[in-house]
Amino acid sequence: MSIRRRSASVLAAGLLALTVAGTAAAHECVITSRSDQGDASAAAHSKVWGTLSLTDVFGFLPEEVGGPALTPAQLAWALGEAASQGLPSSWTIRTDKTIGEGSKNPNLANGKGLDHLVDAVGDQLVGIYLAALAH
Repeated sequence: MSIRRRSASVLAAGLLALTVAGTAAAHECVITSRSDQGDASAAAHSKVWGTLSLTDVFGFLPEEVGGPALTPAQLAWALGEAASQGLPSSWTIRTDKTIGEGSKNPNLANGKGLDHLVDAVGDQLVGIYLAALAH
C-alpha cells in the first residue's frame, strides 16, 4: 500500500474514531482556568485528580483512532511538534468520573473553566499523531 493511500486510510479511520475517542476519553476533564501550581497541587494531594502526559496520550491515541503505534523516533517528533504548537507536556485530569455532564454552567467547554480534554485538543493531537506517522 502506498504511503499516500495508507495516510488517507489512517486519516479516515482517525476522523471516524475521533467521535468514538470523544466518548471513550470524555472522562478526561481539565480545569482550564486553574494555575500550573493549582494543577500540581491537585495532582499531588488529591485522590481524584491525576497527571496525564503527552507521552501517555500518544501511547493510547493509536488504539483510539485505529492506527499503528508510533515508533520512538515518531514519538519524539510528535512531542516536539506538540510543544511547538503550544501544548503542555501534561494535563491534570479528573480520574474518577466525568464532571460537568448535563451541566448548564456557562464555563463548561469554553476554554475558561471545565473542559473535556478531547474537546479542547483532541483534533490537534490526532493531527500531530497522523503527521508523526510520516516521520
